[in-house]
Amino acid sequence: MLVFLLFIVLLVGLGVLLSRQMNRHMDEDILDDDFREKDRNRDKKRPDKVLAFGPKMQWIAVKTDYREKVAATMKLTNLELANWSNGLEKASENEAFLTPNIDGWILAVGWGLGEIWKRTELLEKLSREYGEAQFFLTHAGAHSHTYIRYANGEMMRHVHCEEGEILTNEGTPAKAESTLDLSNTLPDENLIFNIAAEWSVNPKSLGQGQYVEVEGLGSVGYLRP
Repeated sequence: MLVFLLFIVLLVGLGVLLSRQMNRHMDEDILDDDFREKDRNRDKKRPDKVLAFGPKMQWIAVKTDYREKVAATMKLTNLELANWSNGLEKASENEAFLTPNIDGWILAVGWGLGEIWKRTELLEKLSREYGEAQFFLTHAGAHSHTYIRYANGEMMRHVHCEEGEILTNEGTPAKAESTLDLSNTLPDENLIFNIAAEWSVNPKSLGQGQYVEVEGLGSVGYLRP
């Protein structure tokens, strides 16, 4: 009987030890996952070098130094810091990436901006607040190209081409359009980037040497519909 009791006690003790060991490993795995997640979040917010972007993208250029003010004017929600690589990744989905100051311009990049050419009141508002706001879209695959410029609340230029058809053509042409006859020629990517360079910042050139001093952190957020 005594031997049997000792055997039961031994089994219980081994069970407790095994249970503690398993729980410890589970806790360690959970902690490891937490640390890995924190590391990933830190990587997203760790400053990196400025990155160029352009094809198959849309963006707003606002003439100001302060992205926080632009975010407030645009009423972006769920704002958080993001470096260029993470910000542009989010921009390719359904969020907006606000870049750091680029020679006096803040760019709001991403498909999360929605159909700005249909709601130009946002550009009007931004231009009244900061003096000038522009919108660009280029997507050769969809044959869609757009460039819009507002200054002090007034529309200066608005061209929107969708599926190979020019739907809007208003205002004073840019210098880059001087050799373009929109009555028989459609805008293309090269024209979009040339106009962006003329009006504000050509995002395809951001990888060049003159931009090496641009800050490595911006912000990502959602634009309210």
